[in-house]
Order: sequence, then C-alpha cells, then structure tokens
Amino acid sequence: MKRRVYEGRFAGHTVKYRLVYPKTRYMFTPRLMPAAGDSHDVEASSDMLEAMRDRLPEGSSNAYVEYRLLLELTACSLLKYDCCILHAVSVMKDGRAYLLAAPSGTGKTTQYRNWQRLFPGEITMISGDMPVLERRNDGSLWAHPSAWNGKEDIKGGSAAPVAGIVILSQGRENRIERMVEHDAVYPLLNLFMVRPETEEEIYALARILDQTLRNIPCLSFTNTGDDASTVMLRDALMKL
Repeated sequence: MKRRVYEGRFAGHTVKYRLVYPKTRYMFTPRLMPAAGDSHDVEASSDMLEAMRDRLPEGSSNAYVEYRLLLELTACSLLKYDCCILHAVSVMKDGRAYLLAAPSGTGKTTQYRNWQRLFPGEITMISGDMPVLERRNDGSLWAHPSAWNGKEDIKGGSAAPVAGIVILSQGRENRIERMVEHDAVYPLLNLFMVRPETEEEIYALARILDQTLRNIPCLSFTNTGDDASTVMLRDALMKL
C-alpha cells in the first residue's frame, strides 16, 4: 500500500511526512494535512519504530510510537532552518518567552500551574512540552508552539522572543542562581530533542546553542514545587 504524504508547519516552515500509520496524523495539533506529490522530508523506518517502541511504555499504540519518533526526526529536519526542539515548558509574559527546561517529572508543569493559580492572567502558554526554538540573525532566539505538548496536552499559541531559560531540578530546598555559560552547555545540549548525524546538522545545532548561551540568561533552579518556589522563580525572571 502506497504511503500518503502529509505536511505540518513549525516556526513558519513546512515539514512533509510520509507516514507508516495513517492515524498518526490525528495526534498532531493542528493535525497534519495531505500534501501534494510524493516528496517528503521525514519518514520513519521499521528499525527506528522498533527502537522507539522499546523506549515507550508497553502497549503504546503504533500511531503514538510513530508520533514520538517523528518528534526527533522533525527536530533534526528543522536544523536546516536554524530551528530545533527543546524539552521545556514555554510561557509568555509581557510579550517575552521564558523556558522551564528539564526532563519529564521534574516539575515544569507544576511551576506553570502554580504561577497561573498564584498570579492569574500573568502568563500564557506557548508550548506545554516541546517548543520549537528559532535562531534569528539579529541575535534573538524565538520560542514557537509545536505539535508535542506532553502528557498534560497543554497547548499554546503565539511565538515570542526568549528572555530567559531556567534549568529545573528537584530538591529539598528552593534555590535559584544565574549560570555561567560553560555550566549551561551540557544541561541545554542534553535537552535538545535531536541527534545530529551530518556535519551540517552538527554545525546548525552548535550555532543555535552558541547564540543561546551568548544572548539568553540561563538560571539553575532547584525547587520543591511549593508555592514559595514559584514566587522565587517569578521574582528571579522579572529581574532579567
């Protein structure tokens, strides 16, 4: 059976997919639309799908396995546009984006929900789990929504220039401090959802990381997830 080609848009760029499982298109928000012709940017191989299946909970549907694999393949495809995908909650306040970056289960969504409850209406969501980051020639870094919004499925809308990045970790006390550039390299690199394989892809990711470290303040935030931690986070971000 011939595989159908679909397309989606990320940070203003079109990515075309040749899907293995037709139901995968419905997992994207907004859903992927049929594309003309057979040309495509991304396609999952059977080996890739089986490797991804081993990383996901037992019983995950075929469509979900492909959807999660396409996250990494899309992140790689976007590098040619000086874009990539970061594992972070991205929120907007006063027209500026703030990224709460960390692996799953570290408290990103807790901080977002606390902030909404403690300071209603102050922030809006850009991306609930995997924003697309765009490196621009003017030195700025922009956060855009993506189709991957985490298990809470908190969807966002508008894009905004990034004003600060917070690397979260859990702890028994609340502590936040500015990171020097070299200390932020590995934590950030580890949270980009991409495994570059070609020289061009490596250089593209390096350009994004370099511009981020040079121009965007990075904070290290150990938190307990309580209300006091969210007040501390808000106060620190508003001083950037």
